[in-house]
Amino acid sequence: MGGFPRYCLQVPKGSCMKLKKSRVASAGVPLAALLAVLALAVPTVAAAETTESTEAVTTLEIKMEGKKMGFFGPKTVHEGEELRVVNDTMPSMVGPHTFSLVTKSSLPKTPEQRKECFTPGKICMGIAGWYGLKGEEAPKNPLVKAGKEGWDTMGTVKKKGDSYFFGKKGESFEQVVSAKAGTTLYFMCAVHAWMQGQIKVLPPATQ
Repeated sequence: MGGFPRYCLQVPKGSCMKLKKSRVASAGVPLAALLAVLALAVPTVAAAETTESTEAVTTLEIKMEGKKMGFFGPKTVHEGEELRVVNDTMPSMVGPHTFSLVTKSSLPKTPEQRKECFTPGKICMGIAGWYGLKGEEAPKNPLVKAGKEGWDTMGTVKKKGDSYFFGKKGESFEQVVSAKAGTTLYFMCAVHAWMQGQIKVLPPATQ
C-alpha cells in the first residue's frame, strides 16, 4: 500500500504537508487533511471557457493553463448528454480534486470566504461530510450520489450534492446530465476553493 511520502503542494508561500499516496481504487488521498491547507490558497481564478460542445459527450478538464488552475470546457450541455470530467493535473504537485455540484449561494465568493471554506458550517467541510469524512481518513468511494442518477443535484453544507473525487492524473469520470433543461449547474473543487464554474443545461439535442 505504500507509505506516507511528503509532497510539496504548489500553493502560495510554498505550503507543504504530508499526503497519503493516491490510489483510484481506494481513493487513498486524505481529503479532509488537504482541504484545510489548500482552501487558504487563492491564485488567479480560472473560469470555465465559453466554447460550446456539439458532441454527445461534453468534457470539462481540470488543468493548468499558464499559472491558472481550474475547470476548462464548454459552458453548456444538453439534458441527457454525458458530462465527462478529466483530471489533467499531477496530484503529487497540486493535490487531488473534487468536482462537486453546489448551490450558487454555497460558493465561497471572497478571499475571506475561501480562506474559511474548511471550517464548520462552510461548504468545503460540508463536501467532506458528504464523503463521511471526519478526520484524515480517505474517502471509501470517490463518487457521491444525490438525487436522480447522473448530474442533477447541487448540495449545501447540510445536504449532499453530486460529487466525484479525483486522485490521480488522467483519471476521468462521466455520467448523464439528468438535470432539467434551463437549470444552471454550479460546481467547485473542495480541495481548491477558488476552482469554481457553472454550466447551463440546454434542451435535449435532436437526433
